[in-house]
Amino acid sequence: MTKLLAAALLVAASTASAQTLVATDGVERERTPREINARLGMVLGGADVGDADGFSVGATAGLGYRIGDITLRGQFDYYKVGDNGDEALHRKGRATRLGGAVRYSFANLGWDSRALVDFWGELGLGYEHVAWRKGGILDRPSGELAIGLDVGRRGEANARGDRRSIGYFMAFRSHIAQGPEMAGVMATCAGPCTEATKPPRTDVSMFFELGIHWGR
Repeated sequence: MTKLLAAALLVAASTASAQTLVATDGVERERTPREINARLGMVLGGADVGDADGFSVGATAGLGYRIGDITLRGQFDYYKVGDNGDEALHRKGRATRLGGAVRYSFANLGWDSRALVDFWGELGLGYEHVAWRKGGILDRPSGELAIGLDVGRRGEANARGDRRSIGYFMAFRSHIAQGPEMAGVMATCAGPCTEATKPPRTDVSMFFELGIHWGR
């Protein structure tokens, strides 16, 4: 995943530097459209922290810089973790996650369109901080995969060619991290099997996101 993210960053850097090239006839090439965009929304889904994998709700925010079809983004997420209310342990906590991601637009209506429809995928890395209400914290890195859709509208271009945009977004996002070592866990068969094993330590949190985006 780290290699994929590095490759995407290299592509973005190459795209940005290419805008300074000048054609052999002395005429500057057409500038690739650029945009600073922000988004704010809510998340609903299941947060997975070890054997605590209950329903989760929270908030998400992001700020990105787009060059053509590639966007470099910073992310902030805040969401509930713990057990569901009907479980015996009933542990409760909150998670805060900071991260960065590379987004690629698979299909869109183009920058000249007043209507904004953008189908995208995203790959990122982040750091998660979990704080339990009755004491204890968990800090860990995590990867991120997402796919989503932006819908909205663009305004008229100003003197510099910039255009304001606003709309809403929907996305499915997964955070993937290594779960904590569980003391006293024995190898077992949770179902029909040929060999007993300990539960896997890969935590996969899955969220549905919905919110607004705006940019210029």
